[in-house]
This record gives sequence, structure tokens and C-alpha cells, in this order.
Amino acid sequence: MTIYGVPRPELPLISIHLILPFGAEADPPGKAGLADLTAEMLTLGTRHRTAAQIAAEVDSLGATLSARAGWHATSLHVQGLKEDLDRLLGMLREIVSEPSFSEEEFAQLRQRRHPMLVQQKDESSIVVRERFEQILFRETPYDHPIYGALHSLPRLSRDEAQEFYTQRFLPQGSFWVFVGDLDPDECFHRVEALFPRATDGTIPSPPFHPRIISGIKTVLVDRPDLTQSQICLGHLGIPPVHPDVFAFEVMNYILGGGGFSSRLMRRIRVERGYTYGVRSSLDLRKNLGSFSIATFTPTETTSRCVQEIFSVVKSFLAEGANPEERSEAIHFLTGSYPLKFETLSQVAQRIIQTEVLGLGIEYLEEYPGKISAVGQEEMIRCAQKNVHPDDVVLAVVGRAEAFRRDFERWGPVEVLE
Repeated sequence: MTIYGVPRPELPLISIHLILPFGAEADPPGKAGLADLTAEMLTLGTRHRTAAQIAAEVDSLGATLSARAGWHATSLHVQGLKEDLDRLLGMLREIVSEPSFSEEEFAQLRQRRHPMLVQQKDESSIVVRERFEQILFRETPYDHPIYGALHSLPRLSRDEAQEFYTQRFLPQGSFWVFVGDLDPDECFHRVEALFPRATDGTIPSPPFHPRIISGIKTVLVDRPDLTQSQICLGHLGIPPVHPDVFAFEVMNYILGGGGFSSRLMRRIRVERGYTYGVRSSLDLRKNLGSFSIATFTPTETTSRCVQEIFSVVKSFLAEGANPEERSEAIHFLTGSYPLKFETLSQVAQRIIQTEVLGLGIEYLEEYPGKISAVGQEEMIRCAQKNVHPDDVVLAVVGRAEAFRRDFERWGPVEVLE
């Protein structure tokens, strides 16, 4: 296994991340949330200690312990004082190698997860994103939320979680990230002594065959009691290793990722007054993520707000960015880049992202120069090639009957309860 060691001796702390190369994309059909529940179960008891005993030791050390699944990786994280390195690693070894998967703890975990999922059904900003991704990634490994769903939660069992993990115990592609007051060689030798080797064979990624969106596919989630609508629209983005990824980031900052300086914010909020906030973003995933624009607006301005979004995007595709916009975007992206490395966990997350997405560790050093080299012509070419406002998924949560007819002029509209 690869071990990344980043000395940060300013404070006597050490942050340890063990990354396993499987996540929610490996959830079986109809079993949304299995990878994430399995990850959390690792912290809820071993063959030698109960969940309460583990929590008590973590508290006694003034440490933190967590485990969660992302799309492509499961992360186990422990952070504490440098002087407790041996105890922290010993606890992590026990959690990884000897989890108990207690039936009682699994039932309680599933019980705790249920009210969270119920509450999210009332959060229209979460609902609109879920519906957008469910349609955009239909019949792919990304067509469900990482944290699961109300319909899938009762189907998940303790035995399935245990088998899911047992079949993926320390596979090839697992790696470590240590950040803090440390000696990298010392960390390497301790891991080598405490932990078993990675098992032979890599875990194949599930097939990814997304549907191509043609035209504007509109889905309205009817919430008659709402006085404002949540909107999310977009399409498939580009892979992390795409040659246009740096140009896309600069272009996106100007279009909608740059806060009050972005085109979308100036038109939709400042000039039209339809919303307090609108933002475009590129979600990078190992295969293809999404390029999306999200906002909210009163019911009566819903269709006009969406129309203005399309207008801004198409205008940008026709005109491109001016020199002042390009300069501001590059100065912000390069100037704020060091702020992403302030805490131990931020440093670790940057390394984890480059490894999981296959960007290569050199990406972290090359980023400012690559961003600075993006020119105006490259941006407009990138936008015209990769942004498609006529072929999008449009999801809206709100009072459907108030604006349904307005959306029908763009094509068929599906209304969900």
C-alpha cells in the first residue's frame, strides 16, 4: 500500500486516514446506503471492545474517529495527539481487522438513519438534488444517494454489511495519508508492523453507461405548500483527467461559480431580483460527474428565473469571457488555493482526492500554473464543447401547477409527488 506522509510540526497533532478503494458506487441494486452503513459499522464494535468502549477510549485521548463512504472510496479517519500515535494506530488496526458487526448496533444504526432520511424529505434543496441526479445517472452506479434512501433502508441487513466488507478487506489500491507532527519513515514502519498486506487482486469498478440526455427533460416535484421553488438543472460533466478540466474551472468561475462576480449572480440576483443566490458547479467523479446550476426563487418567478439562466448560459457560449473576468477568476482561484491546505484534514483530503480520481499527486503542485495558463480562447472553446443548455435535466421542487404550463413549451413535463 502507498503511504503519503506530510510533516506539519506546528502542533503536536497527527491525522491518519486509511482509504479503501470502494464506496457507494458498489452498492448493489436496491441497496442504496449499504457502503456508508458498512463504513460506520466499523467504528461500532470489534471482537474485543463494544462501541461504547471504543467511544470511551477516543474521548479519553481527546481524539476523533470516523468512517464514511464516498462514491469511490471508504475513509477511516482518526486524529489525536502525536504522543498517542501507537494507541491510535492500534485502535484503527482493531477496527479494520476485527469488526464485530453486532446485530444490535446495526439495528440501532439503521434506526438512527431513518429520521435523518425522513427529515431530508422536507428539505427541498436536498430533494431537488436527489431527483436531478436520479434522472441524470439513471441505471448507473450513481443513481442513488450515498447515505441511502427510505425505500432501501429496511432492505439492508447486518449480514449484507458484514459480507460487503469481508469481500473487500484491505484490497489492492488501499492507501494511507498521515499529516501532522510526524516522521514519515516512522509511520511507514509502524504501519508495516501493525497491519496486514493488501489482499491480492483489485476490485473492478462497476460498469458506467450513462444515458445521453437529448432535449430538456423536466421533472417537477409537487409541493403545494411551498412559496418558493428549488431549481437544479444540468447535464453530464467531464472526467477528472479531461484536458479541459482547468479551462472548465476558470470558465465555471466566471459563469456561475464566482459568487457575486459571476454572470449568473449579476443577472439573476442583482439585475432581476429573482433569487438571493445562484451557483454553477462541476462535480468531479472517477467516471463522469455533473455540471449543474442550482438556485431558488419565489413560485411566481420560477419559469422566468429558469429562462434567464438559459439566456445567461447561451450568451456566455456566444460571447465568451472578457479579459477582466478572466484575470479576476485566475487571481481568485490561484490566490485562494493555499487556503485549501490550512488544516491537517484539508491537506489529507487534497491528497485523497488526487489519488481516488487518478489525477496524480503532481496535480497539487501543478494546479496554480495550469490555472494561470488558461486563455480566453481556450475558455470559449471549452464552454462551447462541454456546456449544452439545450440538452439538460431540469428538476424543480415547488407548486407544480403554478408553472407547469410554462415548462411544457420546452418539452414533456413529468410531475412527481
